[in-house]
Amino acid sequence: MKIVVSGPLQCGKSSFIKHFDENALNIEAKARDNKLYTVGMDLGSVTLNGFDVFLFGTPGLLRFNVMRDVVLRGTDGVIFIFDAAHPEKDEDGIIILNSIRKAISQDIPIIFLANKQDIAGARHSEVVRAQNYLPEDTVIFPTSTRTGENLDNVLKQLVNQIYENYSSLIEILRTYENNIEGLTEKLKKNTIEMRDFLNNLEIKRFIELDRANRTFKVKEGLKLLI
Repeated sequence: MKIVVSGPLQCGKSSFIKHFDENALNIEAKARDNKLYTVGMDLGSVTLNGFDVFLFGTPGLLRFNVMRDVVLRGTDGVIFIFDAAHPEKDEDGIIILNSIRKAISQDIPIIFLANKQDIAGARHSEVVRAQNYLPEDTVIFPTSTRTGENLDNVLKQLVNQIYENYSSLIEILRTYENNIEGLTEKLKKNTIEMRDFLNNLEIKRFIELDRANRTFKVKEGLKLLI
């Protein structure tokens, strides 16, 4: 499963990923102000109930919009971070958020964070929601990547939403684990479409393919979480 973590400059994206994977990859460079900025992406992973979740962080600088578009391809969900302690970053945040919404389909879930709640004067999550005109039903968590406040809850909430999106498909997959031909007919795909479809599910770690026997198995962790 692929989850993208995005937001404006230095809002806590890399720290969020490192909370779950202290060995996460970060492609960064030092700027003229001697600060390090992500210029490529972050990449970390976490195992939930035996199931692999991959976290991809995007650059916060607006000019790296091409890299954000690349990282977003094939994502199953998005975690978007607002800097609750620095409202001046909201304008860039909304620009990035709008570009994300254009790049993904409407059924891809987005969960929002009002981060840096450990800093005195940080805005409450509901204030961040109102100031950025997010819908009332938007899920937004007050978080701190420094203390770890709510970070585990954020990831679990998003993963559950993603599973709900895939639940009907997964039930079909479980029925046809030993009958790819039957699955092809059920989903009304041709041979090439089915090959690409199964390969994509394997990349997402939803299934384990046995190409020699032309069968597959839905990942056990995924079954337990549904």
